[in-house]
Amino acid sequence: MTVIHELEVPIEVYCKLHGVGRAIMVIDYGYNVNTVWVVRLGGGIVKHFLSNDIRILGNPMDGSVVDIPLDWVKNI
Repeated sequence: MTVIHELEVPIEVYCKLHGVGRAIMVIDYGYNVNTVWVVRLGGGIVKHFLSNDIRILGNPMDGSVVDIPLDWVKNI
C-alpha cells in the first residue's frame, strides 16, 4: 500500500549532489522500499530522492550540526 503525505510545513534538507532544498512531500511504498522525498530545489526544480540521499538539516540555534558526506557536495 502506497502512502503519500504532503508536508504542511516544508522541511529543509540537504540533497546528495544537489545541495539545499525544501522537502514538500513524502511517499512511502511499504517496508521493502526506501521512503521517497519530493524536494523543491532552487529555481523551482522538483526532484525525488530516496531517504538514503538526503539529510534533514538541524537548527543552528540549538547547536544541531548535520554531517554532510564530502562526496555529496555539489560541484559548481
